[in-house]
Amino acid sequence: MRKTKTALLAIGMVFVLAAQAAAGAQTTAYAAGKKQKAPSLAKKKITVTAGKKVFVQAKNVSAGMKVTVKQNTSSKKCVKVQWKSKKKRLFLTGKKQGSCQVKLVFIKKKKSYTSVLKVTVKSKKQPVSTPVATKGPAESFPPESIPPVNTPVSETPLPTESATPVSTPKVTLAPTQEPSPKPTYDVDALSVKDVYKDYFLVGAAINGKDEPTMALHHEGMANILKKHFNSTTLSNLMKPEHLLDEAASKASADGMPVCRFDTCDGALQFCMDNGIKMRGHTLVWHNQVPKWFFFEDYDTEKKLADAATMEKRMDSYFRQVITHCQDNYPGVVYCWDVVNECVCVDKNSYIVTSGGWKLRATTLEDNDFTHDTPISNYWYATMGETYVEKAFELARKYADKDVKLFYNDYNVFMTEKMENIYKMAEELKAKGLIDGIGLQPTVLINWPKLDSMEAGSFRVCLETYAKLGLELQVTELSFKMNGDETEEKLQIQSDRYEEFMRLLLEEDSDNGGPCNITSVTVFGICDDYPLYGDDFKQNLYLWDKFCDPKLCLHGFLRPGMQLLETQG
Repeated sequence: MRKTKTALLAIGMVFVLAAQAAAGAQTTAYAAGKKQKAPSLAKKKITVTAGKKVFVQAKNVSAGMKVTVKQNTSSKKCVKVQWKSKKKRLFLTGKKQGSCQVKLVFIKKKKSYTSVLKVTVKSKKQPVSTPVATKGPAESFPPESIPPVNTPVSETPLPTESATPVSTPKVTLAPTQEPSPKPTYDVDALSVKDVYKDYFLVGAAINGKDEPTMALHHEGMANILKKHFNSTTLSNLMKPEHLLDEAASKASADGMPVCRFDTCDGALQFCMDNGIKMRGHTLVWHNQVPKWFFFEDYDTEKKLADAATMEKRMDSYFRQVITHCQDNYPGVVYCWDVVNECVCVDKNSYIVTSGGWKLRATTLEDNDFTHDTPISNYWYATMGETYVEKAFELARKYADKDVKLFYNDYNVFMTEKMENIYKMAEELKAKGLIDGIGLQPTVLINWPKLDSMEAGSFRVCLETYAKLGLELQVTELSFKMNGDETEEKLQIQSDRYEEFMRLLLEEDSDNGGPCNITSVTVFGICDDYPLYGDDFKQNLYLWDKFCDPKLCLHGFLRPGMQLLETQG
């Protein structure tokens, strides 16, 4: 079996998965004259860290077979176990350092088989704190003068045990369970989407500041996307500033905005031709919307348009964009980031809504945008706090029934912001308007903590949002390397990707976790983006400027590969 599997990996993961599917389809009937292989666990011993969860696959378990877990008193103190019959897996969560045994008894037609698993529980390693400069939203600035639409109300804390308020995030080097091994498989023989196909869609964003610099015009990046991914996002070219036509809008007979789609049609066609799905990004955002869109007669020398006018413009824009995608590229856009980054907890930059969550009113610095003076959130300035709910209502009006609607944001793991996103999403869910939350871990190679139960970690983030019962999608994944590139930093970056993907697999409901994770998107394909010239430098993604795989691609793949090996 090992030799066969190795050979299949060498020619592509597709064949591995096909072989596994075929093996899984074989029955284990106790037919007369046929010798039945005894059911058992795939491993005889396993090591788990205290506080962490792992699983062991069972083999030759037939339909209707009863499975009983047996532990003595000392074993129960050492490890918590749970049998999942649907997946035929035994899940183990380390409790206390030590060694013990767990027995599984398989029973069918009065025949019983016992499989013994030796378990070693290691103590949890303590991370070492390393201060670094972090980039985040501005703490305070004078708000731009815009008339408040409603009066702030008192806030109530988010009812969750894990969301404990903290003033600033601790900056630590994320721990790894053990040093990562050197790569032992050929990434050119694998497909990322096939490694994770049983769990979630895997995507890479199509970057580009305009249509001529779109990633798909680069053969290497286009080939990577075709081979390795089944989802994508246009990081810029589907935003309103690229779709709204100023001259045509000013000349329109009914006063409604006019859209053009030359910046995104090429990518949509590429996706349809190659069986790749797309996240629609984004319909409403306070950034990258032309200022003229919010003024009377689209003239910035006149007054801001009133709420009724802006609601009509929003309706027209949503109708044009959503129906254009659905009519011309059916089935490609599978979800929309309806509203992007409207929650804000920066001092003097928000109002508190009637629902008790903090809505951005102005912005000076957020994510990659910095302004000399505070800039209005013109959606709020013209429509008030109701613009968020109205956006979801209109998206629901025009989107096909199977297209999911998401709220998308960054710093989703920081406690105060997480509490406010939770309140907003809970409010929208109660009205049947939202399907999921997009989580942007566009972060550093040493911040935030990932697999930790401390406030501000990504594990706490995942488990908190999971309580809403909504889909969770990782939408803008990257681990930024600042300063000079070194072997040590490249290894840390690889370890971060590995730790993150392992955490997602563990937390995913397909593996017994609490989270319905349906998509994971790295927010780019190549470092030093080849279409921006030699002076453009960045170190974020899984391939380098020459479309050669980086060490972190191995880290990204390793948890999925280990899961496949366990199942095999």
